[in-house]
Amino acid sequence: MKARIPMTKTAPIRHPRRAVPRIAGVFLCVAFSAAAAPTARIIESGLYSTEPVADPPRGTPVGRYRLLERTQKVPLRLGVRFGFCAQFEGVEVEGKYMLTEIVRHPLMVQPSGIEVTGWNVPRMLNVENGRGIWCESHVLTQPHELVPGRWRFVVGDADADLVVEEFDAVPAGTP
Repeated sequence: MKARIPMTKTAPIRHPRRAVPRIAGVFLCVAFSAAAAPTARIIESGLYSTEPVADPPRGTPVGRYRLLERTQKVPLRLGVRFGFCAQFEGVEVEGKYMLTEIVRHPLMVQPSGIEVTGWNVPRMLNVENGRGIWCESHVLTQPHELVPGRWRFVVGDADADLVVEEFDAVPAGTP
């Protein structure tokens, strides 16, 4: 007579490769739900003073330059400063947060013959309690910049464009 070996009941064996996509999916869901994208809104836009404000009132967006007129029309005249300020919220980094500013404008030809249609530069947003105010402006300082057309400012982080503001540069005296 043969000795019987008792069989113990075990859990069904699952194929390990089938578990990998499930685990990866869980991690991706957690990662994407945990990191909400920051939001931004424009709080002022238009023409600014060219002289810095000596002692700006606390809590004013620009701090350095005073808003003179809310407008999207920029008179093409040397010395005109135009720009905007945006408030960012939901930034998960305290201290400094990296943004990218992309500026596009009408074709300009510099005195050296180089054609320019814009620039891209990194910018830092100062963040406190998930919020920050960021301002950008441009001053028309060179005769070759006095070209009519659309100026487009785009500010974003590594994931998305967060703010887009446009101005129309028009000959001075145009209503």
